[in-house]
Amino acid sequence: NMRFFTGQYDRSIDDKNRVQLPSQLRSAIDPERDGPGLYVTLGEDRGTLSIFTERGFEELAGRIETEFMPGPDSGKFELQFYGLASYVDIDKQGRFVLPDRLVKKARLGSEVFLVGRKHRIDVWNRTDLDRSMGIDWEGDEWPDWQGFLRMRPRTEP
Repeated sequence: NMRFFTGQYDRSIDDKNRVQLPSQLRSAIDPERDGPGLYVTLGEDRGTLSIFTERGFEELAGRIETEFMPGPDSGKFELQFYGLASYVDIDKQGRFVLPDRLVKKARLGSEVFLVGRKHRIDVWNRTDLDRSMGIDWEGDEWPDWQGFLRMRPRTEP
């Protein structure tokens, strides 16, 4: 019974690089099913970090191995991606530490958004989120989810 990460949350990173996972995101994690800790990686979008449950990270790693063809690019990708990925523990208050070198590489400030993205949580600088996604959060824009429903590949019965 999979729960998804959804929503957008204002958070501060303290001087020890700790950030608190909002209860709405924490409630989607089942430690029995997903593992007790989290993996923090460089995000898909430049200047972001991504947070996965242990199970989510395992699933991603399995997909990466099959989707990337062997070769120098694949080796470089794996070195960079796994070399920077870090396992972190969550404390009783839902706080965890973002590894210093990941915070520096993503150039995160102290004010961030945590954004639920289905199987992961992305950490964005507040100013970058609006700019990078080109989303006018207050305006008339509407997500075209019908368009993406049609993109699902047809599977043979």
